[in-house]
Amino acid sequence: MQKLSTMLEVSRVTLLGYFQHLAKAKILNLLYSSEMNIKKLQKPDKIFVENPNIMDAMTLNTVNEGTKRECFIVNQLRQSHRVEYTKRGDFIVDGCYTIEVGGKSKDGKQVAGVDDAFIAADDIEYAYGNKIPLWAFGFLY
Repeated sequence: MQKLSTMLEVSRVTLLGYFQHLAKAKILNLLYSSEMNIKKLQKPDKIFVENPNIMDAMTLNTVNEGTKRECFIVNQLRQSHRVEYTKRGDFIVDGCYTIEVGGKSKDGKQVAGVDDAFIAADDIEYAYGNKIPLWAFGFLY
């Protein structure tokens, strides 16, 4: 009898192909860097499930709140906009707007000095400064 680990080996190319198929089926969201380089052709920089509710169904553990928030933002923005991974902030939308995702205490350190940068903040009721309530992105769908 073969070991389970050898039975489940999948090549890198096959795995990346599976990711592409799952993205086309709207099960995963694959984010690539906004930088133009060869790495963009190799693998995604971030992988999210399409719907943040699926994360709770897939685990017995508590899902990281920050990951849920980021998954929600990508899910809402991806319907009508190009969302890419960026080193400054969490996402860049349509190559123009930088979004940093966090809770109500999230400050702007990660996006300081970046033009057109916004904070998508959870647990706030209304927008102020460059902070936008996370719930408001739900109207984009």
